Parts: sequence; C-alpha cells; structure tokens
Amino acid sequence: MVSPTTTLQRLRLYLRQNQSRLRAAPTQAEQLDMLAQAQQSPDDYSVASLRVVEHAEMRAVPVCPVPQPNALKHFLDGIQRQRILYYDGVVPVFYAYLSAVVRSRVDRKMCCLPQTASLMQRDALYAPLRYVDAQGLRQQGIPLRDLEVGEPLPPHPALIQLAANRISNDREILERELAERWIDWLSEQSSEDWLVVDGAIAELVRIIPSAKVIGLAKTSVGVERALSPEQMRVVYGLRKAERSSVFAVARPGQATVYSWFLRLHDPTKGSLLYGLLRVETPVDEGILSHVDTLSAWILEDRVPLAVPDTRYDRLLYPMRDCEQYLRAHAPSVAQLEALAQLV
Repeated sequence: MVSPTTTLQRLRLYLRQNQSRLRAAPTQAEQLDMLAQAQQSPDDYSVASLRVVEHAEMRAVPVCPVPQPNALKHFLDGIQRQRILYYDGVVPVFYAYLSAVVRSRVDRKMCCLPQTASLMQRDALYAPLRYVDAQGLRQQGIPLRDLEVGEPLPPHPALIQLAANRISNDREILERELAERWIDWLSEQSSEDWLVVDGAIAELVRIIPSAKVIGLAKTSVGVERALSPEQMRVVYGLRKAERSSVFAVARPGQATVYSWFLRLHDPTKGSLLYGLLRVETPVDEGILSHVDTLSAWILEDRVPLAVPDTRYDRLLYPMRDCEQYLRAHAPSVAQLEALAQLV
C-alpha cells in the first residue's frame, strides 16, 4: 500500500478510520452563510487620520498616457479555500488551503519567473486542539493550527469567528512573506520594476519602508468613511482616467501610507463605485512626482477586461491571471466535498 503523501490523502485515511465517532459538517451552502455572518465586523480597516498631502484640498486630476515603458511588472495575489470538514463532538474542525503567487509580465505575457520562488502554498486543519483528537491527527502527519481557546469551550458562533479570523490572518502572513521575498530579490537585482500587491500594504511598508511596491484596493470602506463631504464629492465624482489628490492614511497600529483614488472606467455605466480603485504606496516625498506615471501604468492594464469576473471594473487583468493560476493549483470544491462525505 502506498503511503499518503499530501494533507488531503492523510485526511482521507484519518476520516475513514474515525468516521464512526465523528459528526458530519453542514452543507457547503450552509457554511457560506455561517462564514459570511462570522466575518461581518464593524470595520477592520478603521482610519485614525486622513490628510491631503498633494494639494491644498482634495481635487480631481486628469491622468494622461506617459512615454515611459510600464514598470509594473510583477503582480502578487492570494486565495484561500476553507470548509468545516467535520465535527469532533461539538467542535467544528476547519480545513483551509492558502496560497499566494507572483506572476510577472515578460514580453507582454504573464508567467512565473524561474529565478526565484513564485508560488507559496500551505494547508492545515484549524481547531481548538485541546478539544479534538490532536494526537491522532498528528500521528497521520496532518498539519494543525490551534485556535487557542480556554475553558469553557466558546459557543459555536465564536468558534466559527475565531477560525475565520485565524485563516484570514494566516493568508495575509503568507502573502506578506512572499512579497518580502520578492522585494528583496528585486533589490538585489537593482531592478527598476515595481511589485503590485492586491490590497493594503501598510504592514509590508512597516517592515520594508523603501519598497518599490504599490497596493491596489478594490474596496475601501474605512477610508471612505474618513472622507469629508467635500472630499466624497470629489472622489465619487471622478471621471474615467481621473485620480484624486494624494492623501496620507494612518491606521491604528500600522504604518502610514500614501494613497489616492483612480477611476478606471466610465462611472455612468454603473454605481458611484464603478471602476473606482484605490492605490497605496510607501510614504516618500519622491513618490509624489511619480503618481501620474504610476496611475497611467495602472490604466494601461484596464485591457484586456478581467471578464467574466464580476469585479472586472476594479480588477486588473494581471491580478485575474494570478487568481486563475492559483485556482488551478488549489483543491477543488468537489475534492473537499468528497472528504466531508466520508463522515
């Protein structure tokens, strides 16, 4: 008999050996609803201060094409797949797969460069280990992540919230580790290329303040709440290929970053937020002279459209390429469903 080599194979063996004492998990549809409720929070990205640094007050700035070749060459994104796989007694046991990739543009084609690691993958079971069969799982070589709860056992919704938060946090750490590796590598090469990261970069900037990195945020609830009514009118009134003034964003416990809004597509075709992207960069006075160039390069990546993704108006095609690549390497929903059906 061939020994199991992957986490999913080891889980299959464990579940077959223990199916009589374990309890089945909710259906995939029920879990999506549970996770959606658990992940609702007042505002994970609350803003301590927002200060315009480019002009006397917030204004709209037209962005024109630039002659410089596009130096946004490397794009980083990550995904996570998670499911309650089974219950050990009344304790939900989550399986989570996390991955991140850097895809690079070479001769107008997206690829993974062989010079340095481009793909990072991790998977594990997430549970309060003192309340489950941790010893049996370890004997099978299954990676575990402890939710570290005390006594008494927290209620079921709290366990779902803890697991969801821990999985999301581990994904952020994975993406940050890959970003740090790439920033170091680009620095060693004395490269003028930029790394483009999906989402906020404040934590990354805190670790590497001089990084040639920009973050692209498709949603900006915390920042939007910090805008004054006059600033809102400017931001929501941006037309296609216009940007806002640069402003500094400070969040509790995080590094300050420079940021601006950029309208990728004609807003008359959708809502106020249609095509509205927010860019983040490290705080560097020299950045202010590059804002128009960076914005022009981002606008170049509006085409081809990232369809059929429903977020195509704010999702650059290279980022969609990253997501497609990661999904192709991830365990399928059918694989996880088949595992859950063993219980």
